[in-house]
Amino acid sequence: MRTSSPWATTREPLGRRDSDAAAAKVLARVGHGTPYFALEDCVFDGAELRAIARAETDPGRELGTATSAEIARHAVVAGSACLALARPDEARCYYLASSIDGTFFGGSAEFGAAMQYAAVVTSEGPVGGWVQVEARLPHELVARVRITYAIVEEHLFARLFAAQRTATFSDTGSYATYPPFATCSHGSSGAEARLVVETSACHGHFQQYPTLPASTLLGEFMELVARLVPGDFRVSALHLRTPALAWAGDELLLRLEKSNGPWQFAGRATVGSRQVASLELGLVRGFPCRE
Repeated sequence: MRTSSPWATTREPLGRRDSDAAAAKVLARVGHGTPYFALEDCVFDGAELRAIARAETDPGRELGTATSAEIARHAVVAGSACLALARPDEARCYYLASSIDGTFFGGSAEFGAAMQYAAVVTSEGPVGGWVQVEARLPHELVARVRITYAIVEEHLFARLFAAQRTATFSDTGSYATYPPFATCSHGSSGAEARLVVETSACHGHFQQYPTLPASTLLGEFMELVARLVPGDFRVSALHLRTPALAWAGDELLLRLEKSNGPWQFAGRATVGSRQVASLELGLVRGFPCRE
């Protein structure tokens, strides 16, 4: 795929770099840090960023080599890294994923196997960008994810969100599990949960600005899915929109309902009257199924 970026002819290809040096360059240009950033063996050739990532998040009843939410997490990071390295300047920016569209094909490897993520910029500009990311096993496409970003320069981000800035922000911890719901209820056609966003749920997402990652929010929706479908399941497609950020201390209300069929769902997440996310989700029934 070729980029349609107007900067494509002006940026200087970096060539193949040592993975540690490439990762350090990425972390210097984006607002992410560990443990949210978990890519290994990063290589950027001037157009495509490639990296390896392994699943760590408890899959629950979702089948696959990695969960859809964790694939989305690594894809978002790979996409923002590709955008950052493709820019003609080295300015540090925050890359806010405003939409995630994913198609998932499963994976023959066991959960936790290393997957390669390959990101290519499809369009970019000073304040926005679009990236396509493929997640692969050897000789097997596992997922294709398209991500839209709003790009906010560091000083502007600091002015906009000065009230949310913390003096210290840990880069330790893990994404092995998702935060538990404060309350949760469900019926035959829908589920609803309340989630208080803790700082520990935001580690490494935006340094010193504790915001809940869109991929973690997606993982919380999967917790609701598990209450509405019998047995194991696999995600086939998702469309996530995130028009606003959820901050540490916010109380999220998540709702998920069956839509066009028993394996189609629509969801939304709000903080008071502010909509944080909307979701359209398609599932495939897993086997064996525990009825």
